[in-house]
Amino acid sequence: MEMIKMKYKDFEFDVNPTDIRLSMSKNISRHDLPYEAQNCEEMGKNAAVVSGKGYFLGEDAMNKAYALSRVYNKKGSDYLFTPYCVPIKVFFNSLDIIYSASNSRVEYTFEFTQDKPEKKDTYDFGYTIAKDGENLFDIANRTGLEIEKIASLNDFGDLFSVKEGDRVWLI
Repeated sequence: MEMIKMKYKDFEFDVNPTDIRLSMSKNISRHDLPYEAQNCEEMGKNAAVVSGKGYFLGEDAMNKAYALSRVYNKKGSDYLFTPYCVPIKVFFNSLDIIYSASNSRVEYTFEFTQDKPEKKDTYDFGYTIAKDGENLFDIANRTGLEIEKIASLNDFGDLFSVKEGDRVWLI
């Protein structure tokens, strides 16, 4: 199997960076409980970060570095393709270029940060938290579920009695 080359927008690395790091983390809420150690709850995921370093070699090393800096200066996010990872939509948020005394080697470091995820039609974590001013109709619209299913899974007095911060079960 041939390894893909790293690519972002219209720039494809002729040789993959020497180091590529994918960092992912989650927000975990921890609460001390009486007579128990701790209660932990997963609150959500932080944006993934892809960082790394590499170098360009040869007579056109400076031209490649210039082309990479032009891509960095373009606004907006796009999909980043890297070897061994699924493509993710990211912003190119950091680029350092180190020019050597000879024109045949240019080193670089980079960092990409994941763009916000697209809205999902359904949610798979079992519940959602009601937002300010939402009723069950709004939650059904936001989650892509039928109002009847949400009403049957929850014990609210009526469709409008949900309050901000209430846990609304979806499965």
